[in-house]
Amino acid sequence: MKVGWSASHSEFLIDDYYYFSKLKKLCLDNGIKVDCVSSFYKLQEYDIIVFNYPEMRFRISEINRIKNWLKKGKKIVFTSYYNNFDNVTDVINAVLNKLNTQIKLAKDVIIDEKNNIGDIYYPIAKWNNKNVVMPCSSRVLGGNPIIRSDKGVFSSEEDISKGKIVVFGTCVFWDNYSIDLESNGELALHTLSEI
Repeated sequence: MKVGWSASHSEFLIDDYYYFSKLKKLCLDNGIKVDCVSSFYKLQEYDIIVFNYPEMRFRISEINRIKNWLKKGKKIVFTSYYNNFDNVTDVINAVLNKLNTQIKLAKDVIIDEKNNIGDIYYPIAKWNNKNVVMPCSSRVLGGNPIIRSDKGVFSSEEDISKGKIVVFGTCVFWDNYSIDLESNGELALHTLSEI
């Protein structure tokens, strides 16, 4: 399984030691090699393609390539952040709309005053009957919810053609602070290894 982490649309990169060194080490320790890929067109060489907080808009030709990748059975992962910071929600929603997916990102934030790790912006949610912490997340609408709490859906997926698209309302559930919380490390490994 080859994982390509896009560096083509000003994303937060797994090679950024300050933010993602723990995720990178966790992947290596579990036999998952993740390549940062600066050329959008070279992403086609990978089985799982991650767009972690893409700040630059996608061209129609790029969205058409994503459609083709999905037809070939690839998994495409998009991660966002709350309140449409840097217009990332708009960037991702534009792609989702052109892909005719049911999934959309809301321009809001999920807070939980009771079920959190000491901060309302760090709510605890359920994934595969396990607790995960989903900091600074917007709601994910539509699709098949995979991470949720009674406050909202944090991540959904949808099968498209032979592939799968997965959308997260947050890009920091797997950063150096959050990766060690609850089952976040296991969630990260699952996201980067399962199609």
